Amino acid sequence: MQTDVSVLNAYETGGDFHARFSAVEREYQYIIYNHPLRSPFMRYRAMWFTRGLDDSYIADVLRRIEGEHDFASFCKKKSRLENTVRSVLQTGVTRQGDYIYINIRGNAFLHHMIRIIIGTCIEMFIAGARPDYINVILDKKDRNCSGKTAPPHGLYLKEIKFSPELAVFPCAFA
Repeated sequence: MQTDVSVLNAYETGGDFHARFSAVEREYQYIIYNHPLRSPFMRYRAMWFTRGLDDSYIADVLRRIEGEHDFASFCKKKSRLENTVRSVLQTGVTRQGDYIYINIRGNAFLHHMIRIIIGTCIEMFIAGARPDYINVILDKKDRNCSGKTAPPHGLYLKEIKFSPELAVFPCAFA
């Protein structure tokens, strides 16, 4: 039995509704546990980064990917067969103690795109690269120019917006 997902509600939709393709906006959150000592409570729940990480630097880098861009540098190589242009609508970074929460909202995302962006931000920070170097990586449209893929634990789907909105459909639990 899988306990990683909980159903909050269900809707009776029409035949033209598709759970993936009717989505017009998605928001993901990536959590980094930023502390020199490992926490057994965060294992497989957040990326552990032992060195001090400047959340304002990460925020500065991420602001530069907002808008419509070709994200070919930030996807698995097999995803390059499809159109790699996406719109990042909003990014945000907040720190709460030892935790850094990174939110990225967009129209759609490529396979591993967010995890590659996070890994690249961290590698840029370690290397002391200027935040605008992310634009050089974007312009190259080459996966070999971006950083490692951040681990999957830490990535959470936070919200999906649909068109039409789900509220227009009858609730299946009524």
